[in-house]
Amino acid sequence: MKIKKYRAKTVQEGKELVLSELGADAVILSTRIIPPMPPDNEELVELVAAIDTEKDIPNFPGTTRTQEDRTKDFLEVTTNIFKELNVIKNFLLSLSDKITYSFISNLPSDLAEMVKLMIKNGFTSEFALSFIQSLKQQNFRDFEDLRNTSTQLLAEKLCYSQLNPNKDRPNVFVFIGPTATGKTLNIVKLGVLYKLFFNSRVTLISYDCKKIGGWEHLQVLSAISNLNSEYVQTVEELLSQIEAHKIIDDFILIDTSGGSPRDEHFLIELEAVLKVFPWTSVFLVLSTTQSSINFKENIVSFGKFHPNFLILTKFDEVSTIGHLYETLLDFTQKCPLMYLSIGTDIPNSLEPANPNFLKKYLINFIE
Repeated sequence: MKIKKYRAKTVQEGKELVLSELGADAVILSTRIIPPMPPDNEELVELVAAIDTEKDIPNFPGTTRTQEDRTKDFLEVTTNIFKELNVIKNFLLSLSDKITYSFISNLPSDLAEMVKLMIKNGFTSEFALSFIQSLKQQNFRDFEDLRNTSTQLLAEKLCYSQLNPNKDRPNVFVFIGPTATGKTLNIVKLGVLYKLFFNSRVTLISYDCKKIGGWEHLQVLSAISNLNSEYVQTVEELLSQIEAHKIIDDFILIDTSGGSPRDEHFLIELEAVLKVFPWTSVFLVLSTTQSSINFKENIVSFGKFHPNFLILTKFDEVSTIGHLYETLLDFTQKCPLMYLSIGTDIPNSLEPANPNFLKKYLINFIE
C-alpha cells in the first residue's frame, strides 16, 4: 500500500493531484484544513490518500493472491487507520473539553455537566458556575431532577407582573421598541383579550409614521378582530384622538414606530411622544431572537424611557433564551415581564408571563 499526503488550495485541487499521481483507484483517507502560516499566509487543504499496490501484499509460496484478497487486506488496513484516527480525535476532544471547562474540575459530575449545558444555552461561564455552586448542598435523584430544579429556580428569579386595569378611568397604553419585534401584531392580540376578558371597549391607534404599510397592517388585523382603529401622523392628532376616545373607551392602545437603538433622531422623536401625555403604562416590546449584545443594547436605549412592563415575543422561533437571561435578571427588577408571545395566532398565542412557561426556554439539550 502506498500512502501519501497532498496539500492544495482547495479540496478539488487536492483530489486532482491524487488522481493524477495515484490514479482512479486511490482512496482519500482524511482531509483537514491547515490555517495560514508564513511565508505565504494562505489557508490550505491537506488530503491523505492511499493506493493498494500488489507488491505491498506478499505472495507466500504455494499460494496465489487474488484481487479479492488484496481488496480485503486493503480494507482491513484502512479500517484500522480510521479507528486509530478516531481514537486520536476523541482524545483531542477530551483534552479540549478539559482545558475549556477546567474551572469545573472540582465539581461533582452531574453539576459539572449542568454547567456545560447552561453554557451551551447561552449563559456565561461565570454565571453558570456561580449558580450551580449554590446547589452543591442539595441532593438530586438524577440529572433530569437537577435540570428541572435549576430551570424552576432560574425562572422564579425573574420578576413578573399582572395587569390591574383602571376601572374608573380609561387605560391608555403606549407600546415602544425596535423594529421587527411583532409590536403591532401583539397590540391587536391584547386588544382582543381586553375586549373579551374585561368586556371592554377598545380602540387601537397607529402612530407609526415610518414603517411602510404599518398603519395598513394594524387596520387589517383590527378589522379582522372586530376592533376599532385610528391612524394619526402628528402628536397633535394623537392627543386629539386620545381625548375623543377617553370618553367612550376603556382601553386605548397606541402603536408607535419601531426604530434602531442607535438612531438618535428616532430616540429623540420617541421621547417627545412619551412626554406629551400621562400614559397609564408604557410597554417595551422586545424579540427573543436577538443576540445577547443586541438585546442588551435595546434594553439600554429603550430603558432610558422607564417603561413599566416588558413583553417578550417570538418564543416560537427559539429553543432557549439563556443568552438573554442575565440581562433580563437585572432589567425585570425595574420593568417586570407581563406578556410572552409564542406565535401569530390572535389572541391565543399570547401568554401572561409566568415562571412555569419561561422555564421551558432556559436549559435545554442543544445539539
